[in-house]
Amino acid sequence: MSCNVARLGHMGIHVSDVERSIEFYRDVVGLKLTGKWGPPDFFRPICFMRCAEKHHTLVLFELPEDAVKAGLTTTDSEHRTDVGLHHIAFEVDDRENWLLAQEHVKSCGVEFVSGPYVHAHEGLDENGFIGGSGSHAFYFLDPDGNRIEIYCWMMRVTKPSVSAPNPDL
Repeated sequence: MSCNVARLGHMGIHVSDVERSIEFYRDVVGLKLTGKWGPPDFFRPICFMRCAEKHHTLVLFELPEDAVKAGLTTTDSEHRTDVGLHHIAFEVDDRENWLLAQEHVKSCGVEFVSGPYVHAHEGLDENGFIGGSGSHAFYFLDPDGNRIEIYCWMMRVTKPSVSAPNPDL
């Protein structure tokens, strides 16, 4: 027996400055603000952001000041040495929108930390691997060092294959 989930609904992440993160996720990634709250109604700043019409895709929780003073690790989340978030991936519909997303991110002055490339052995580079989904991807960092992926063309798993050798079907 399982929960029979259909997809990941949303992610919640800690950030050092909700306002700065709202600006980044709105301007660079293209999310829309649903709402934000803070003292005195909520004990710390929080906001909900969305990709389309569903209430939220991403929830931003501002860390308390004492946690920020204790020393945040804002290096690339791929290189952190503690448990937690590795990356957040946002899917676009097709290659054309993926290419346009690259241009947009660059025009915002944000540098890629990885990619663009194909996540598969047919990508013929050091980031391709036999278990890859075949998606086209590139990565960049948000203001707190959280790695963001924009991708298209995720394969469907309907039977065993070189990229899905032991799938639960």
